[in-house]
Amino acid sequence: MLSENRIERGFNFLLLSRAVRSGALSFSAIAYPLYLKILGFSNLYVGFLTGFVVVFTVIQTMILGVLGDRIGYKYSMIIGEIFPLISTAVLFFVTSGPLIYLSVIGGIAGGPGGMRGAFSPGSTALVAKNWKEPNDRVKKLGLMTTVGSIFAVVGGVMVISRSDVSSFVGNAGSYRTLFGISFLLVLISFISLFLVAERKSEKKKTGFVGKGSVRHIGKTVFANAFNGAGIGISMPILSLWFSEMYPSSTTTTIGIVFTISYISTAIGSYISSIYRKRGEKAAKIGSYGRMLQGLLMIPLALSPYFYIAGIFYIFRAGIAGFGLPSRSNINVSGLKEGDYGAGTGLQASAARIAQTTSGASGALMDVYLPLPEIAGGIIQFLAGVAYYDLFARKKKPEVDEIIQRPSDK
Repeated sequence: MLSENRIERGFNFLLLSRAVRSGALSFSAIAYPLYLKILGFSNLYVGFLTGFVVVFTVIQTMILGVLGDRIGYKYSMIIGEIFPLISTAVLFFVTSGPLIYLSVIGGIAGGPGGMRGAFSPGSTALVAKNWKEPNDRVKKLGLMTTVGSIFAVVGGVMVISRSDVSSFVGNAGSYRTLFGISFLLVLISFISLFLVAERKSEKKKTGFVGKGSVRHIGKTVFANAFNGAGIGISMPILSLWFSEMYPSSTTTTIGIVFTISYISTAIGSYISSIYRKRGEKAAKIGSYGRMLQGLLMIPLALSPYFYIAGIFYIFRAGIAGFGLPSRSNINVSGLKEGDYGAGTGLQASAARIAQTTSGASGALMDVYLPLPEIAGGIIQFLAGVAYYDLFARKKKPEVDEIIQRPSDK
């Protein structure tokens, strides 16, 4: 039986893993589409490749989620860390040929953001297993997002420094060098996960998810898929969109905007971790957050100036950081123990599958540059409305329940 002190010490290593992982993946998410462009890929092809990144991430999330219910979430996270190690290694060593396509297996694209590295298959399930009380879960999930967002700044600084590095090793060489640093950061994350503690429980041996979890999973899958469709169109090639929409922008200025957005996400997540939310209030925060995130994409898309668009994005990142811990807790609160891995895997996979709309984002850019951000924003706003209806709206009690209720209560 693990002591509470051992569980808490293990959480510190989980935070270390999330910190260095965020530094690596925040850089990769911004740099991946820009690097592919330098290698000669068209906007359309960059969109398709980021779509394949999402497909591989979905497959891994589902397999690792189910595996975590059987072997432990700590070990499913360790296995999952092997894939970004492969991707970053490929991007460091390879510049052309078929091997470059191996980069899609690591989940290193899919949209920049301070939460990119904070979560991986098994992380939310492990928190749910180690901490049963909802406020404790929200606090831990908020701290994960906060730490991940703070250290995502490292990735932003790497993007900003790319132009200086290029003066020594060339344009493409600068990306390769920084992908090599990303590989080392992911390696530290991989090693740290071995020191994470996980409570012992009876491992699931058969079945996929229990009947008690099915209804809740259905609701969250629908909500996440709806939101994922909007994210997929607007976010995975956002760095490329900035460079195309605002020709005066540079890798450095784009990196500055994303770096500040990571700090904004960290602030939002920290506030969320210390703000005690219960029941319906948490659901309202999650739904209003999604609505506002979607609405902010529209003025961002239509802004005539890069820095005004950047301010909208930074504010949006703070809203995202504040709402995520509440939604993550709601996602696991309706699951039975033993279904955490498969349940969160299904929830995350629904969002990821929907994000294959990223394959259309490059084509929409070629039609009208603001279009992918406008379309993605509208879809995410509607996803927030759907989330409110599913989790925050008060349901009318059934007639027979009213009759059976004691009159003196």
